[in-house]
Amino acid sequence: MDGLIKLVLFITLALMPFYFVKALSFALLTGYLLIITLLSGIKMRTLFISASSYFIIVLIPYLLGLMINIFISFLSNGYAYTQESAQILLRLLRLFIMWFLSILYFQTTPMKTVLGLLDRFLFPLKLAGLPVQDYLKVVMCAVLELKNTGAELKESLAKSMRSVLGGEKAKFMFKLNIKALSQVIVSLIVNSFGKLDRVEKLVENVNPADLYGYFFRLTKREIIALSGFTMFTILVIMVEKGYW
Repeated sequence: MDGLIKLVLFITLALMPFYFVKALSFALLTGYLLIITLLSGIKMRTLFISASSYFIIVLIPYLLGLMINIFISFLSNGYAYTQESAQILLRLLRLFIMWFLSILYFQTTPMKTVLGLLDRFLFPLKLAGLPVQDYLKVVMCAVLELKNTGAELKESLAKSMRSVLGGEKAKFMFKLNIKALSQVIVSLIVNSFGKLDRVEKLVENVNPADLYGYFFRLTKREIIALSGFTMFTILVIMVEKGYW
């Protein structure tokens, strides 16, 4: 699917919940998101990581801040801070929808397309003389290098950790050699710095057009997606206006 059309649809879907009033609209949006998630073919592991990251990065700090707000209100006013639970759940739901759509977009869109769109959006900065292409080249080259060395790094780390933990016996002894573990981490950091030379050479020799790019396309898939989104929007408007 075209990256720009998908981006516009996802941004619109992320903003929709902030204008919803009826609970049925949220139910329709949930069903629509479930359909596009299944059609995208995204892995369940990715969805689990997304939900876990939302819980750790968003939900826990928000609830912690809410508890601190309640405690401060109680100390200053002599009574507990009160807020409708429905409002809290609604705010968390809206944040989760935005978070989920962002994860879904970046997991189903190639990095070269994302950087190609970013290159188009930053065109005014390029006219101003800023080296936008150089920065994007560095990002793409770093991503490519990480993909190429990811499996190798994982295997190396696994071997080093097994040697540090002492093999299978460590599962029962629960002993950890901190000194050896620190040596493994330092070795991995040193090796990562060594790979910076390869990234630098790749940035100097490669052409931006070979790394990333974006060209608008309108195929049957995009037309079906836009038609489905239009019908969903009309249905939500009818619900919000009280016609259904």
